[in-house]
Amino acid sequence: MEKLVEITRGALSEKTIRGSIVVLDEQGNVSRGLGDIHFVTYMRSAAKPLQATPAVESGAIDAFGINLQELAIMCGSHIGEQEHVETILSILHKLGLQEQDLTLGADLSLSRTLREQRLAAGIPPRKVYNNCSGKHACMLTLCRFYNWPTAAYQAPQHPVQQLILSVVAEYAQLPKEKIIIGVDGCGVPVFGMPLSHMAKAYYHLVHPQNLPEQRGQAASRITRAMGAFPEMVAGRGCFCSELMRITQGRIIGKLGSDGIYCCAVINGPAIAVKVEDGNMDVLPLIMVTALRQLGWLKDEEAAALAHFTKMDNINCQNEKVGEAKAVFSL
Repeated sequence: MEKLVEITRGALSEKTIRGSIVVLDEQGNVSRGLGDIHFVTYMRSAAKPLQATPAVESGAIDAFGINLQELAIMCGSHIGEQEHVETILSILHKLGLQEQDLTLGADLSLSRTLREQRLAAGIPPRKVYNNCSGKHACMLTLCRFYNWPTAAYQAPQHPVQQLILSVVAEYAQLPKEKIIIGVDGCGVPVFGMPLSHMAKAYYHLVHPQNLPEQRGQAASRITRAMGAFPEMVAGRGCFCSELMRITQGRIIGKLGSDGIYCCAVINGPAIAVKVEDGNMDVLPLIMVTALRQLGWLKDEEAAALAHFTKMDNINCQNEKVGEAKAVFSL
């Protein structure tokens, strides 16, 4: 792993954050890399757009009248804002299902602000506040379409998970037997693979013309949904949403827990990042720095995203005592 970020306190570098980055060019070949570009780790929630593909490709999305806004939240890790809750409930209503049919755990929000507000107001956790409820609603859409059991759909042996595994493997160009299966935070299977293959998966996601016709049409609709409704993928002001909003869907990006980020330019190059210690706070700093260095951002886009690169080290007197700064070069 290479040094990606240093956190200073006064004149000293107090903490070093390491990781790996792999960049694919417009032909899908590795063009640049730092650290171990073949490092094997879990894709976590960066896989959500891939996991949503079978629901589009099969015709399930159309069969239940799922719109682009609803498809976008199926690809996202939302923070449980009111519009997110209403969108998830709309999907469940179209499926003839209820909130309790989601097998994931109840939560308050990924957002610290929303969590504190709900705690202060005595609002109990709900499954629809869970950031993965869109992904789970997508899985239930497939279950209803194929008349598969909706109970225990999170189990790796369930046909919905086997179908998703096959699609993820095809995107990543890996035999599915080579993908290491773990259990994600929300209870469904999670996919372990080399970082380079995560980048390949995103490369194929944004190159629908290189995919079989139905897969390509599904990939195109997914990236269009994410670009059209970026606030559904995370939340207003969140990095994933802002990246896609500011680039008007030209760059599609999605984080994954424990330090994963994957993104790609539509019909262009792709990048995947793993922060070794799983630090999520520095991912926006790393990504904006990387995208600037690679020349993927227009000047006005870089300026609009610049605030994500300003990470001050603040003490309890609210004084700046240092900062986090990117120290890598691609």
